Amino acid sequence: MFACLFGSSPLLAELAGQFSPLLELTAPDTVVFSLAGLARLFGDTHQLASEVSRRGQTMGIQANLAIARNPDAAVVAARHLRGVTIIAPGDEAAVLGRIAIHHLPADPVLIDTLLSWGIRTFGEFAALPAMGIAERLGEAGTRLRLLACGQLSRPLQVAAPPEDYTARQELEHPVELLEPLLFVVSALVRDLTARLARQSLSTNRITLKFTLAKGEQRTRSLEFPVALRDPMVLLKQVQLDLEAHPVKAVIQALEVMLHPAETRSRQDGLFVPTAPEPEKLQLLIARLGALVGPEQVGTPALLDTHRPDAYQLRPCAFEPLPGMVVKEPGTLTKPNLQLAFRYFRPPLEAAVELQHGTPRRVRSQKVAGVVCQTAGPWRTSGEWWASTAWSRDEWDIALDSGGLYRLYCVHAPQRANWFLDGSYD
Repeated sequence: MFACLFGSSPLLAELAGQFSPLLELTAPDTVVFSLAGLARLFGDTHQLASEVSRRGQTMGIQANLAIARNPDAAVVAARHLRGVTIIAPGDEAAVLGRIAIHHLPADPVLIDTLLSWGIRTFGEFAALPAMGIAERLGEAGTRLRLLACGQLSRPLQVAAPPEDYTARQELEHPVELLEPLLFVVSALVRDLTARLARQSLSTNRITLKFTLAKGEQRTRSLEFPVALRDPMVLLKQVQLDLEAHPVKAVIQALEVMLHPAETRSRQDGLFVPTAPEPEKLQLLIARLGALVGPEQVGTPALLDTHRPDAYQLRPCAFEPLPGMVVKEPGTLTKPNLQLAFRYFRPPLEAAVELQHGTPRRVRSQKVAGVVCQTAGPWRTSGEWWASTAWSRDEWDIALDSGGLYRLYCVHAPQRANWFLDGSYD
């Protein structure tokens, strides 16, 4: 048996939780809970309904209460029949039969169809032959007829109680060195990841709170672009972060908190080349960030500007960017022949000899030769209001050695500065 509470009070779930932990929040104003095993405590269904009503009145709750053999019959009765309704097994169709058909949770078009047939109540709908409903209204109609009859059976969709993935350790002996601190962190992380695994969850953020000798609190938080659950990977990330940002104080207590996230599920195609595991790639990026600085590691993203070679590094992405089209292997595309350009980083300073304003000879540290053919100049400028302002003349040149290069000139107050920007393949 199941009971349903319908009302506007925010205390409905609290009232239902006093009788059973198996409750379903069907809607903000509807709570269904199981009555299994309550007969020994409160007696039959009438005595149980009286106890629920009494506690609800004590809590100041005004709500409809319905008890039925299945959750959906209880929900329909509680929403559309005032007061307390107890439906004995087998009487569902008779009790629900007087409810107006427009209360049926169906598409308005289907309701209009039933009204055009002369159907006005649940009872009239339930009296129609099941085979005819299936032929004319399909699976949705069959399900609605079972609901009108009070015979639709399903399990409760019980919401798991929120769990706090936090562990705290009071240290018997204060810790200052990294190695013993990591030993304590390892034990806490292993326990928390095991709890995540039992809920089929992972984590995308770990937070460490340190309590120091004088009661001072310090916090370190690490966010991950991919949800993790491997305790060794998490511990290595923590180690790299603490090596880069040492606490430099005596620690008396430690708290580790994992933020739960959905576990990443992805299936690659049979013909897609094998890529590094995101967890291992993320650990490699963390190690590179510890060596060269986190601001020097990332995925380059082009900026929305005409400034040449304008880009910025954003956190590494392990999934395709929004709008990116991933083509299946074997997809035929029309060939689009283009020259590939390789930037010199940084650009090569060059000495340029001009003839009638056109480059005729170029000398630099790596490239030198006579200019055989030129195209340009193309003058570009912009962002004069910012520190990234630019103004330059560009040339495409072909040298007698056979190479194709881009040459540009930046006009300084005293003289022109020439640079080789890169080469064409």
